[in-house]
Amino acid sequence: MDRLHGLLMFLNVVETRSFSATARAMGVTTSAVSATIIRLEQKLSVRLLNRTTRSVSPTPEGLEFYERCKRIVADLEQAELAVSRSGKTPSGSLRFAVPSALGRMWVVPRLARFTAAYPAISVEVVLDDFISGLASENLDAAIQVGDIPSSRLTVRKLASVDYVLVASPRYIETKGMPTRAEDLVHHQCITYRRPRNGQIRKWQLKDVPPKANIPETGFMTFNSGEGLIAAAASGLGIIQVGRYYAQPLLDSGALIEIMPQTRTHAYDISVVFRQSKRMPPRLRVFINFLVDIFAPPPWDDEKGTGRLRRA
Repeated sequence: MDRLHGLLMFLNVVETRSFSATARAMGVTTSAVSATIIRLEQKLSVRLLNRTTRSVSPTPEGLEFYERCKRIVADLEQAELAVSRSGKTPSGSLRFAVPSALGRMWVVPRLARFTAAYPAISVEVVLDDFISGLASENLDAAIQVGDIPSSRLTVRKLASVDYVLVASPRYIETKGMPTRAEDLVHHQCITYRRPRNGQIRKWQLKDVPPKANIPETGFMTFNSGEGLIAAAASGLGIIQVGRYYAQPLLDSGALIEIMPQTRTHAYDISVVFRQSKRMPPRLRVFINFLVDIFAPPPWDDEKGTGRLRRA
């Protein structure tokens, strides 16, 4: 900062041709201006100014130094202006992650609204079901499902997801419609193996005791929610999945919900990000955008996805 102060003082002396005028402009004494210029000349080992009792003028070396310093100060002013503007108008690059199916089905189709509202923000989307961490992945934010380990990150809940039982109309016509949990033992139940731990996820049904006859292993198993949906839609059997996977096919009639009274909470969808007193505007408006598109969840209300709040 002392060096910059000295450069600004030198520029002012050259432009005013006066030590006293510079002193008045910068709120210091004339002797302080003179001492600063002498230190600058000593550091550079060159005389920058010709001094007489009546005038001050730059030497050839001083004039060259003046021109270079003028460009430096102009660049600095432009940098300050750019940063100041970015602090008010959301801009820059933003990188976020979202589970593949959730992103493809419900987030990516709505990004056009965000980019239209904030054209100065460039967005990179990482579709990945397994994110190791924001820092390691160089992410600004990540949408995650299920329990989130405690950390210093801020967690903001976006939506709650229910488990639903579904099957295709063709399967129901062939095998019949189950009406009670006990009926499931007579059906082709397709199960899900959790990729993270390799365990089969047990079906959960509302108001049905855990020890009830709910299938723990099926005649077919997948490690992907989208795989389960494809299997059910093709008539292979009954599946239990998070509702957002099944809703488009429920709407189209390709799948039918079975025993809707047994719907139960599956997991929460949340966004995690680093909270700070000076959160970048681009991240703040993006978090608001996510909150809006999940209020209510788009699979609950396709027509009313909320208004986009501006910073």
